[in-house]
Amino acid sequence: MPQRTRRKNLLEISSQPELWIFSNLLAEKWISEKDIENPIFERRVTMPISLPSGTAIFKIESDGTQGDIISFSIAHSSEIRLFQLLEPAQVSKFKQIVLSSVDTIYNENFDFFSYLQPYYLPKLRDIGVMEILGDTPIQDLSNYGVKSRILLRISDPVQGYEVPQFWRVNKSLEALSRNDTRNNKRISYLRSAICDRLAKHAVIESLRCAIIALKHYADLLDSMTSESKIEYSDEYLELADGLYQLGEFQDSAVFYSKCLSHSNYENREEEVRNKILAALKSSIEQLEPQEFLEYALFAARVARGHEEK
Repeated sequence: MPQRTRRKNLLEISSQPELWIFSNLLAEKWISEKDIENPIFERRVTMPISLPSGTAIFKIESDGTQGDIISFSIAHSSEIRLFQLLEPAQVSKFKQIVLSSVDTIYNENFDFFSYLQPYYLPKLRDIGVMEILGDTPIQDLSNYGVKSRILLRISDPVQGYEVPQFWRVNKSLEALSRNDTRNNKRISYLRSAICDRLAKHAVIESLRCAIIALKHYADLLDSMTSESKIEYSDEYLELADGLYQLGEFQDSAVFYSKCLSHSNYENREEEVRNKILAALKSSIEQLEPQEFLEYALFAARVARGHEEK
């Protein structure tokens, strides 16, 4: 029985073995106590998938809808570039670094994406990204998929609703470190653990968005190829007539059957269909019992494949 091909859904894509390579990165410590001495943490992470050329995805993590931007990720080609704010007071420097990175990849021919655009558009304006992009539109990935259904088997160290809570703890500890110098070592350790989780969550979220974008492009390609699909039904009829004239009746019967099962012939004139039926009947009548059995089995497969389309 022929297998019908179909597009994999988002959950199936997230289950592919290649994506488990990515999970190995999560076992490492990204942000150390030494890193906490810096106001901003940067990391480049290679994705186990690759986005089409000319595509960039922006993913912001923030302290709630009205709160601070705490991280900014750019998924581009096969890489995610993460900018994680560690020291809240250094947000101006953080924005400068982010905008410098966006400026290096900007091209007016790019496709830019984000997720839940109504939510993040004010954040993108606040950080200054929209000044670089100008009139270049940003597409909302939530129109093409739901990111919470992706990478369910990879352990996310922070859930989305926990991000503001973790960020507030980091801010409290950072403020405490200025007044409690005796416990600076412990505070640095706790802050590194919290910011490490936030950074990994931000990269996982970016990969989720990249998977949605990749599936979106695959769906577009499917749509384009279906619109330009070549119909071979007329060629089948030409082959069937030629084989019939050569006395190859089993093969002519097969191709007449393929014609009749093709959608192109469902709307043909009754006279045309009757001619094909007559030729098919004539071919079958001249088959030996074994040839007829082989033809019947093949015709059944053709009919079944037609029903599954």
